[in-house]
Amino acid sequence: MNRQQMIKTVESLNNLPTLPMVAMEMNRMLQDIETPIERLVVVLERDQATVVKILRLVNSSFFGFRNRVTNLRHAVTLLGYGTVQNAVVTVSVIDTLKLKNELKGFNISGFWSHAIGVAVMCRHLAECTRLAPAEEAFTAGLLHDIGKVVLINVFPDLFKRIMEEIKANRTTFYMAERQLGSWPHTRIGSHLARRWMLPETLEKSIQYHHGTTGPAETLSMVSLVRVADTLVNIMDDRAGYRLDADTLPAAIRDPMVNALKNSADWFPAVKEEMATATDFFKQG
Repeated sequence: MNRQQMIKTVESLNNLPTLPMVAMEMNRMLQDIETPIERLVVVLERDQATVVKILRLVNSSFFGFRNRVTNLRHAVTLLGYGTVQNAVVTVSVIDTLKLKNELKGFNISGFWSHAIGVAVMCRHLAECTRLAPAEEAFTAGLLHDIGKVVLINVFPDLFKRIMEEIKANRTTFYMAERQLGSWPHTRIGSHLARRWMLPETLEKSIQYHHGTTGPAETLSMVSLVRVADTLVNIMDDRAGYRLDADTLPAAIRDPMVNALKNSADWFPAVKEEMATATDFFKQG
């Protein structure tokens, strides 16, 4: 199947993974800062499973509030609309993207470990560089490879060929896709993000995280995800990855290089946070 056939297949699919209705409605509402908090709480309370997960998240080490938060309205007030949106998306995506197909050589647990590791790294880099809101950076990092899950479920034979190409030539997943002429996971993931009505910043960070370009208004987030993804892949000793700061946009290069210069100081703590976050989110 060639690239054009893949595009037509993905765009015509009616059975792509869908976020819960509460997450879709929250996405719409939280992009309007005029939305009353009472209305947000009413919508969220329709899905008690999501409420429980948000309260777990609020009371986790990620936020470090001294007093336990047991009330949803209080949680929304403490976190703010942007963080609540990202929390809803985060817990919904992990629940939604389940594998329908089991493929030899692909470990879904490893996939989520990588995604959460990139999310934690992305949030840390955002905090160091001030290039983007930290919690939005976490969500962007978490979502960057969602196209791979669609690829496995819809094009399992192609996915196997990509994995074989990676092993044979010690290359990256994205470069193997290009070698085989397939529609890349970045574009498939971007298509899914549009279906889910996610904010443009998240959609573009999925689409462009393997490139050196992107829309000017989302370039900071795209660059954060790209660097975080590269660093985590290098940490995991995956072949084909190297960080070249010279390819970063000029306005982003200096703060990113400054953050990376001090990596020996912050890396152990970030690595520990990755392990904590992986345990937390895999608990469901």
